[in-house]
Amino acid sequence: MHADESQFGTEGSSRWDFSGLDALFLNCTLKRSPELSHTEGLVRISRAIMEKNGVSVEELRPVDYDIAPGVWPDMKEHGWEKDDWPEIYDKVKKANILVISSPIWLGEKSSVCTRVIE
Repeated sequence: MHADESQFGTEGSSRWDFSGLDALFLNCTLKRSPELSHTEGLVRISRAIMEKNGVSVEELRPVDYDIAPGVWPDMKEHGWEKDDWPEIYDKVKKANILVISSPIWLGEKSSVCTRVIE
């Protein structure tokens, strides 16, 4: 799936300047990198539009990380042996734009997305 020129708007004539903004995509697919996913296809379109407008974009797949369940910023402080969330959360705090994408199955977001939101 690719974006066509009509999805980019009128390049060069926008009165807004998006350069200097940082976007972080959390792709909550259930598939680990580098396996392709439908969610990634949708992210690519949004990412391309942002990049064409000068936004710096980073994409992470939380499924590639060991995120402990819980509501504290670092669950290692609450008995968990490992928690990669603090590494991801630092990137979330620095981003001007946060996009959380998830596949939908029977009307529900993925379990990976639920863990990120918790």
